[in-house]
Amino acid sequence: MYFEDINSFLDMGGYGLYVWLSFGSAALSLLVLWLDSLFSKRTLLTQVLSEQARQARIKAAAEQSATAEKSATAEKSATAEQRTNGETI
Repeated sequence: MYFEDINSFLDMGGYGLYVWLSFGSAALSLLVLWLDSLFSKRTLLTQVLSEQARQARIKAAAEQSATAEKSATAEKSATAEQRTNGETI
C-alpha cells in the first residue's frame, strides 16, 4: 500500500485509530508477558537455589548424626569390653 505522507500512513484510510490501538495493545501484551516470564524465572531460580541449600543442610546434619551415632556406639562397645575384662571405668 502506498501512502503519500506520514499523516495518511497514520490515518490508515480512516482506520488508523483501530489499527494503532491493535498494534499497541498487542505490543503491551507481549511486553507484560515477557516481564512476567522474566520475574517468574528469577523467583523460580531463587526457590531452586534455596531448596538445594536446604537439602545440603539436611544431608550434612544426617551425616553428622550418623558420625555421632558411630562414635557413641564405639564408646559403648569399648565400655562393655572394659567391663568384660574386669577393668573399672
